[in-house]
Amino acid sequence: MYTLIATLKAKPGKEAELAKVCAQLAKEVRANEDGCLMYIPHVAKKDPTEIIFFEKYKDDQAFKAHGETAYFQEASRKFKDLLESPPQVKFLIEL
Repeated sequence: MYTLIATLKAKPGKEAELAKVCAQLAKEVRANEDGCLMYIPHVAKKDPTEIIFFEKYKDDQAFKAHGETAYFQEASRKFKDLLESPPQVKFLIEL
């Protein structure tokens, strides 16, 4: 298993647009990636500028394939205009 948490911080005033891009990305991932077991974006309850993705892949190959998809690349390009800073990613080891 390959699990990670990615935290994205929207620029002021870009919260709704970022949420829309993240929701669309999640829809594409769930429809097209059999190797992705979980891909869930969340908005932080106390901070609407923060979106947190919980992601789980069956293996490293599935994770790499995710990053190479056209829809992920498109979302990444959009993130450059929407994010205050680069995404913060934590890789996890399941117990």
